[in-house]
Amino acid sequence: MTGHTGDRRRIDTLRDLRSLTRRLTPSRREPPEALGREGEWLSIGLVCPYSFSRPGGVQNHVLGLASWLRSQGHVVHILGPGHPGRRTLESLGLPPECFTSTGMTVPVPANGSVARLGFGLGAATRVRAWLESQYFDVIHLHEPLTPSSSLLALWNADRPLVATFHSCFEDSAFADSVVLRAARRLAPSSVARIDEAVAVSQAAAGAARRYWQVDPAIIGNGVETGRLAACWAPPGRWRAGDHPRICFLGRFGEPRKGFALFTEVVRRVRRAHPDLEAVVVGPGDPPADLEADLRIRFLGPLPDAERDAVLGRTDVYLAPNTGGESFGIVLVEAMAAGATVVASDLTGFREVVTDSRGVIGWLAPVGDVTALARGVNQALAGLGSDLQARGLRRARQFDWDTVGPLLVERYRAAMEDRSNR
Repeated sequence: MTGHTGDRRRIDTLRDLRSLTRRLTPSRREPPEALGREGEWLSIGLVCPYSFSRPGGVQNHVLGLASWLRSQGHVVHILGPGHPGRRTLESLGLPPECFTSTGMTVPVPANGSVARLGFGLGAATRVRAWLESQYFDVIHLHEPLTPSSSLLALWNADRPLVATFHSCFEDSAFADSVVLRAARRLAPSSVARIDEAVAVSQAAAGAARRYWQVDPAIIGNGVETGRLAACWAPPGRWRAGDHPRICFLGRFGEPRKGFALFTEVVRRVRRAHPDLEAVVVGPGDPPADLEADLRIRFLGPLPDAERDAVLGRTDVYLAPNTGGESFGIVLVEAMAAGATVVASDLTGFREVVTDSRGVIGWLAPVGDVTALARGVNQALAGLGSDLQARGLRRARQFDWDTVGPLLVERYRAAMEDRSNR
């Protein structure tokens, strides 16, 4: 009982200190009233299971969310394996002290990719220390049942919990993997601790219902569309200048990203457009034969501003992914930057690139090089002249100023749910 009393006293002290700090700083920017009850700011913990030392969609989402929340006046702390780097944090307006690392990770094959996870005694100790060192109104767990920092926080936290499910498990082999079977055995008691569940798409929500028996609200990933829209190239025949440009963005060494299909599409489209410029943005060692044979330019992993500039001067963004994609965040980014989208017809992709009038671009059956090349050629021929405007309107539906307030509503709901337990 003494330990519990001490915890309550520490929480009460932190609450009083927060209230005092607020009274002594009247010039502090307050969030809009739409964010929550009486415009009160929150202390929010964001937990990610994947290493921040490697780029990834979930990590980028967590960092983007933290940046937006802080811009609205909330107090934010991030927990996860690895480290995004001081420069990355500062570029997002996040002080270095807002990030706590759970340490090293191990690579685990998962869902057609490799997840770098941190689990074990050292990680558990760091998670508990993080939870004890901060006062949180609410904790937001991403991929809460992944055996890493998110699951450790789920087991140890005594605060209101919001959980976002990102994966869709289209890879049936992974759906029956040892990792997922083990997680499912732990799921019932763990899921019971979650106050509010969220999924980033219908595909991810379907997986959450099927595998974890939760019924999440759907709130998509967030994108800073204003920054991307500012990168649009001046009007002209081709956005990059004298030549049409096709772009691939991502880990091209990962088979499910479909880079082998991209190279074959480039080969076929060059029959109609010999001056086609093909660029690849992402980490990895470029195959020398492709650079010489297909004149593909590998730009490496670029900083956000440089990557946005490439998208802003791209005519066609090609996403020939073969599976494992629950949300097409890079498609949202491409549309916000004004590029026309040609992509595989995955459930998560279709959901993103569809508006009230239909598909914004071209979708092709998975693995169908002929259909992908046809879509690229039709886009370069100028078909669908209204796609840019429609794409930007659709992308803005995933802007942080739209997505962020919806998540804060879930935070408020979780706090109320927990108080009523």
